Amino acid sequence: MYSRRSNRLRDCDYRQQGVYFITICTHRQACLFGEVIDGAMQLNQLGRIVEQEWQRTAVLRPYVDLDAFVVMPNHFHGVIVIMEENTAAGGSAKLLAARSLGAIIGQFKGSVTKRIRSQEGLQGIMVWQRNYHDHVVRNDKSLQNIREYIAYNPENWAKDFYFDDGQRNAVECLA
Repeated sequence: MYSRRSNRLRDCDYRQQGVYFITICTHRQACLFGEVIDGAMQLNQLGRIVEQEWQRTAVLRPYVDLDAFVVMPNHFHGVIVIMEENTAAGGSAKLLAARSLGAIIGQFKGSVTKRIRSQEGLQGIMVWQRNYHDHVVRNDKSLQNIREYIAYNPENWAKDFYFDDGQRNAVECLA
């Protein structure tokens, strides 16, 4: 009945080596991860979980390198690099599917959700919205612009597309 249009590039293989800028929003854009105070992001316990799980992504996946990222009150921005990997498996379909951008982001979101739901009183919380936004980074100039956008995101919070003045919060997500 309802059809969601994919924002993925038709000719792009998201399993192969590449640099991607991703944005993941919280469910109903609830401010779950902390707040911006005087232009700086102050992570709460849930925000620290997001940060830890993101950093763990590169530890668990030797073919992934992480670049700039920021955890914001109701969203996450990050640059992820999928590198070539020499494996004895010879690039089997199962290995390639597991290393796709979608699989990596799905596992990240799942790990964050599991850890957050293990917190007292948060067992039923919806953490993330469905899907995520990605942008294939095609050159150094674009990468530099993205890095600057990420670095200044907390400072520019009041002008941000995802800005929330505190109206949506974690309590709404439990409803």
